[in-house]
Amino acid sequence: MLYHFVTICFLLLFLFLPQSQALEPGELQQKAEEAVRTWKRVQELEDRWATEREKLLREIEGLEAQKRLLLWKKEKMEKYVADLKERIAELKRRTTELKKMNQELEPYLDETIKRLREFIKGDLPFLMEERKKRLLALQSVLDSYDAGIAEKLRRVLEALRVEVDYGGQAEVTEEQITPADGPRTVQVFRLGRLALFYRTLDGKEIGRFNPETGRWEKLPGRFSREMERAMEMAARRRAAELLKLPIGGLKK
Repeated sequence: MLYHFVTICFLLLFLFLPQSQALEPGELQQKAEEAVRTWKRVQELEDRWATEREKLLREIEGLEAQKRLLLWKKEKMEKYVADLKERIAELKRRTTELKKMNQELEPYLDETIKRLREFIKGDLPFLMEERKKRLLALQSVLDSYDAGIAEKLRRVLEALRVEVDYGGQAEVTEEQITPADGPRTVQVFRLGRLALFYRTLDGKEIGRFNPETGRWEKLPGRFSREMERAMEMAARRRAAELLKLPIGGLKK
């Protein structure tokens, strides 16, 4: 290829040089060599430019890809921001509702405990110490600045549930009562919230709590056997069966 290029250069020089300027062979060769060097420099520049151009094209493609990615991220971020704004607005709305609910709920909880206290006071007198302690602890929580409204509500519902459960229980406990002839420790049989009965520890005396008079009163000895069976059933030592214990007034 170089040979052909040199030949072409010689021909061009020969054709374009004025006739009056005839060159010696040495000068002609020198001119040709200069032309070759010039062509090589041009070719090198073209090669370098082609390489640089390819590099620039790759960079442009990369920048275009980055631009597309940034535009996508921008669009996504705008959607994220819009979604977050909606969530923040919803949280603010819920916070406002919760504050309003808290303001309304706290007085209601205090009123509920007040009613529960009155209810226990008028209820059958069983587990009074335990129930009073629970009320005191509950009131302490309601009066606590550090306790949240959720904790206060949970404790109130828990106390109400315990009181409700009492209505479906039959149990025997050892308690101190105060009948007409003075205080004594006895076994108390509680039938839900229907009735309270007692039996002395020696088993010689039985009785019941009369809700109409608010007093403990003795029962005739004929109910001793029924009382024994009732206590065995409450202790799950005997299968459930019908009992004949006085719930209302006694027949003489």
